Amino acid sequence: MDTEDQMRAVHIEQLAKLLALVQDVAHKLANESHGRAYDQARELNEILHLARVQISTIQDEAGSGAPIGVERRRAPRSRFADLS
Repeated sequence: MDTEDQMRAVHIEQLAKLLALVQDVAHKLANESHGRAYDQARELNEILHLARVQISTIQDEAGSGAPIGVERRRAPRSRFADLS
C-alpha cells in the first residue's frame, strides 16, 4: 500500500468515526426533542444512517479492513427511502 492509499484509508477511518459520533449525538437530540423538532431530528438521523452505510461501502471498496464503529442497521422508513 503506497502513501496515498494509506492516507485515503486514514481519512476514511476518521470519517467513519466522526459519523458514528455525530449520529450518537443526533440520537440524543431526537430523544430529548418534542413535537416538530423530533421529526426533524429523526430525519437527520436517517440521513446520517445513509451516510454511515455509504462510508462503510467506501471502506469495503478501499480494502481498509473492517468498518470502524459502523453498525449496519436497517434505516427507518422515510421519504428518503428512495435515495438509498
